[in-house]
Amino acid sequence: MYSVPALPMPGVLADPSAFFSSDAGESWLGQLADEFPHSRYWRDRSDSWSLQSLNALAARIIDARYEGHDVDEAMEAEFQPAELWPTWHHQVAPEIRRLLRETGMADDGETFDAIRDGWEDHAAARDESCVSDLFASYDHCELLFRFTTERWLDDSLVFSHRPWPDAAELALTPNLQFALDNLGYTVSQFRKASGNRHPADQPLRRSRRRRAPIIAHEQLAEIIDNASSTSFLFCLYAVVPIPQLIALDLTRPVTFEKCWVATLDPLNGTFFDVPANGPVIVSPNDGRFLSGGHLRWSPENICCLHTPHYHARLRN
Repeated sequence: MYSVPALPMPGVLADPSAFFSSDAGESWLGQLADEFPHSRYWRDRSDSWSLQSLNALAARIIDARYEGHDVDEAMEAEFQPAELWPTWHHQVAPEIRRLLRETGMADDGETFDAIRDGWEDHAAARDESCVSDLFASYDHCELLFRFTTERWLDDSLVFSHRPWPDAAELALTPNLQFALDNLGYTVSQFRKASGNRHPADQPLRRSRRRRAPIIAHEQLAEIIDNASSTSFLFCLYAVVPIPQLIALDLTRPVTFEKCWVATLDPLNGTFFDVPANGPVIVSPNDGRFLSGGHLRWSPENICCLHTPHYHARLRN
């Protein structure tokens, strides 16, 4: 049970302005804040975060990282801090009214307001909680890494020459070449495996594989043929703990300890995935992160995914 600290001497509240401007008054208010602390964020608030709300938070975090903004401020815009008033009203005020009654000042509004103002200042200064305190390892969000460095999603798509997705019918564009490089294939290897004979839409640079293949040729054809759209992009997908995303430095390489490779149409809402054949490391030049909160339809919305199946860890 919290208790109001003892006054330094009887009668000091008879002149509240003098008392609270003194060192003794400041010390008493500090002790009061210690006895009745306020926390803007505490773990019990996180009992019922939905995937949608955590996706929205993840989008705020990613945008702040890319734009060089303070991540805590960005997160606070999504999850507002608890106000001081409820703590004062429910915990502190009844005890202060009792103290004033005992000192014969039950109706003294000036003293009551002075104590409240002083408590708020000291309680706020002592509160070291932050929005990340709300989340634990079981709070997850949908995280994607798209293999394109274009800023806008509609500039990042690959296209089929047919009214259906087909590896043999994809347009050979810089977007496709960039994605293939990151999946572990050259354009020539892709042509040979898929039977794609279309000329390049524009001159392509010399193809450069960025890694060993992270999915087999058959899996690459599978995610293309099941893309359910004639325009889409290639990405990695996992459902990851929010604390791990908060800790990431997006200017450094990031390791997905487990992930899935997918085709995603972010405009019309299609998604199809296959498991990667092991951990995947991505660098800033390989593409851009996004979360389900960046999309009108997240993968879970599109496919009604059983998200625990996609739980994975990531780190710098």
